Amino acid sequence: MDPGTDKCGVAVLSRDGEVLYQGIVQTDELAEVVQQLREEFQITTIGIGDRTGAQRVAGILSATYPDIELKRVAEDMTSLLARQRYWQDHPPRGLQRLIPAGLRFPPRPVDDYAAVILAERLTGAQHPQSQGLSIEGGDN
Repeated sequence: MDPGTDKCGVAVLSRDGEVLYQGIVQTDELAEVVQQLREEFQITTIGIGDRTGAQRVAGILSATYPDIELKRVAEDMTSLLARQRYWQDHPPRGLQRLIPAGLRFPPRPVDDYAAVILAERLTGAQHPQSQGLSIEGGDN
């Protein structure tokens, strides 16, 4: 989970690292969404990014679901990596292709992609294309 003040990126990964769900939810609706995901995917552990909104989100979840284990996950570079992952899934078209990768911004928030990256860090899963991601912003 990529916690934020107003919204949170949420992702559910299978044990082998397959993304089963990813989305962005309002922080105020988080408890209800987690309940739905818990019923569908039998969630026992939630990884929470360790920066903005982490305390509030952890408080909401621990009060509502005391039986779910909460683990903090380092958020280092997740925003940049999430942006790169978005462009892998949605290659730029038209004039967007001419803009250097480091200067391109997705047309929507990518908190859900950040949540996927945090979940991969928590589980040790390796995204097949992560080898090609670079922090310099290239299209490797």
